[in-house]
Amino acid sequence: MAANAGPRLDRLPMSAFHRRIMRLIGIGMFFDGFDIYVASTVLGATLKAGFSTLSQNALFVSMTFLGMTLGALATGFLGDRYGRRFTYQANLMIFGLASLAAAFAPGMGALIACRFVMGLGLGAENVVGYATLTEFVPPQVRGRQQGLMAVMVVTGLPVSALVGLLLVPQLGWRVMFLLGGLGALAVWYARKSLPESPRWLESAGRHAEAERLLQRIEAEAAAEHGPLPPVAAAAAPAYARSFGALFTPTILPRLLLGCLLLVVINTLLYGFVTWLPTFFVSQGMNVARSFAFAFVMSLGAPLGSAIGALGADRWGRKPCIIGASLL
Repeated sequence: MAANAGPRLDRLPMSAFHRRIMRLIGIGMFFDGFDIYVASTVLGATLKAGFSTLSQNALFVSMTFLGMTLGALATGFLGDRYGRRFTYQANLMIFGLASLAAAFAPGMGALIACRFVMGLGLGAENVVGYATLTEFVPPQVRGRQQGLMAVMVVTGLPVSALVGLLLVPQLGWRVMFLLGGLGALAVWYARKSLPESPRWLESAGRHAEAERLLQRIEAEAAAEHGPLPPVAAAAAPAYARSFGALFTPTILPRLLLGCLLLVVINTLLYGFVTWLPTFFVSQGMNVARSFAFAFVMSLGAPLGSAIGALGADRWGRKPCIIGASLL
């Protein structure tokens, strides 16, 4: 009955199972990033075509992030209640279908409404993707794997800019939503084979399911690496599992630092980058040239994430945070 999921997962070496989990979660996170950043190309094109105004573009951006905020907030509770697998599949379905609907929006009001629904799924996917990966991969490589996940997310930025540069001038802005929606639904189908988190199964009292899944994971790792390390004794939780624990002296400084960094990063990434083509077009630049500038400027995001992925476990989280912030 006692699955002891945490210690059993944490002592495993990286194996084909972990790489498969990384691919399935990561490709969904890529389309999450693609659909988030698609606003930068779409808004410049809708403004140039007279489909939208600057004020409507501002509302589009605001509703995107309102939806993402609500989706990110809700998915933590839903993930604990219904499981990780249910939430990441539901998120993909939501923003995939809403993206397809946006491709056929008859006016800017309908497009903004679709974008709000997309935001619900996008914000939720971002949260549950990182959380699910953390529950599977061993702690000695967790920083690197989280960093590689970030690479996959922000790669959506230059890819969406490049696709926009190549396709939007010929096919129009609707093709961007079409590609994002079809990609998300394809990943939804592929991820049906992704298992539930054994940690969540155990916490939900579903010990027999957790045990069967753990045995399957361990068998796959042993077939690749040979005899597995012994299981460490289960340790008592280091922190209380209540909401109030976030405000204890141990956790509060980390909470505040994380919030500050993410507010600054997301303001620059989502705010500045999203508005770039609209700004260029409003200044008289043609759509193709504005997309080209946005593409070149976006190339730094995956490069920086890759450096963080390589350095997080080698140099430690603190030096990487300080160095990246100074840079």
